[in-house]
Amino acid sequence: MITTYLLIAALAFLALYFAIQKFTLKVDEKALLEPIKVDLYPKFCGIINEKIKDFQEALKSNNLDLKDSTKKEEFLEKLSDLARELKHIQSMNLSKKDDKIWQSELFSLLKDFENLLLEYLNDAEKQSDELRDFLMNEFQRLQEA
Repeated sequence: MITTYLLIAALAFLALYFAIQKFTLKVDEKALLEPIKVDLYPKFCGIINEKIKDFQEALKSNNLDLKDSTKKEEFLEKLSDLARELKHIQSMNLSKKDDKIWQSELFSLLKDFENLLLEYLNDAEKQSDELRDFLMNEFQRLQEA
């Protein structure tokens, strides 16, 4: 009687083992067949960096409506800090292919970018919405490329 139970348990274990092997093989195969987009996030970082530069240039040429015009240099410095942080994110994650890490760090940076706009610009909501839409469209374009 015990041998029957042991035999059934062994067969169940083998069936489960092979089912797991088959599943992991399919997952591995799917991962290999998916196109690897290692340059997606570095390219997106380049686009974000260009937007930071655009804001810096607009600020230097007085094309932005500041809440307090005496804080122009402070805003420029914070934009420069943001660009440095972006470069840091890019260099630290360049060898990583984990989307979650990139997304988490870039989301945090973009939130800081938006907060800067909200802090210093009179038309911050409009600028922030335009930035968000632009970056969302660019990210989708990069994913499709």
